[in-house]
Amino acid sequence: MAALAGVSPATVSRVLDDHPDISPETKARVRAACAQLDYVPNAAARGLTGQSTHTIGLLVTDISNPYFADMATAIETTAAGRGYRVLFSNSRRDPRQELLAIENFLARQIDGIVIAAISPETQARHARLLGDLPCVYLGVNHNESCSYVMADNDAGAYAATRYLLSLGHRDILFLGGRESSRTRELRVRGFRRALEEAGLAGRHIPAPSDVAKLRQWSYEKALELFSGPLPDAIFAYSDLTALKVLEAAEERGIRIPEDLSLMGYDNISFGALPRIHLTTVSQKKFLQGRTAVERLLEKIGGRREQTVDLLEPELMIRSTCAPPGGGDRRSASANTDD
Repeated sequence: MAALAGVSPATVSRVLDDHPDISPETKARVRAACAQLDYVPNAAARGLTGQSTHTIGLLVTDISNPYFADMATAIETTAAGRGYRVLFSNSRRDPRQELLAIENFLARQIDGIVIAAISPETQARHARLLGDLPCVYLGVNHNESCSYVMADNDAGAYAATRYLLSLGHRDILFLGGRESSRTRELRVRGFRRALEEAGLAGRHIPAPSDVAKLRQWSYEKALELFSGPLPDAIFAYSDLTALKVLEAAEERGIRIPEDLSLMGYDNISFGALPRIHLTTVSQKKFLQGRTAVERLLEKIGGRREQTVDLLEPELMIRSTCAPPGGGDRRSASANTDD
């Protein structure tokens, strides 16, 4: 019916509910399609969803990543506190699975959706499917007209690189992240900006865009790097990348931070464990999750204008970074709370 009327399933639902924001022309097309297909809405079923199901959808790319797991916890907790339940789905970075997940959410008559899209390209493909369903994006993979919540990747990488420079490091390597990643692009931008201000170039090594196992690639690339002259410091694309660097360093007998400083990004809970104590950048993931739910519920309540929440990251200074030849630099900034 949606295809026949040239609208999204969500729009069909709203026409059947006689939603006031749907134009008379669109309502006429949908009703004509209903008549053509001899479709009669089930009044009892529509009655269950005519006002609100008090259900929202959450779609992320990789729930095995502790970053998304923590954010999902914040989203579920915040939604529950407002009387909403959360339906969860994991796209596994598969564009087909992302579309299927959205279709399944729509079939369940959710009131709105929070999405961490795979890429700007996949976001463009599923935008029509969502229609006018209230939606808030997490991260950078969306067009500029969408409502979104994200941390400032450029600013976070800039602050982290400035810290490494302040310790006296000059040969700094940015490692990891898929070459096609928009998030990586922004972090590399902040990395380069800080180095350029210091009159330095730095190096960066991306993972191939088609790499299947990014964490394994990170480990193997670190082993390769440790077979030659060491840089002063490695700025890892993410904490998961940094953990693989730590694993490779241990195998090669390289001491961190005595032989090499290591910076992560994301502030996942594992990074704060005493034996790891990773210096990293917090993206305020719990605050992102809470804010996304708050903005989505505002939209479900009738707010129509775009909302943009760009959060300031925070440098978490722990013990994997030190001046060249230095030792432990534990700090009160080792707080794990985002």
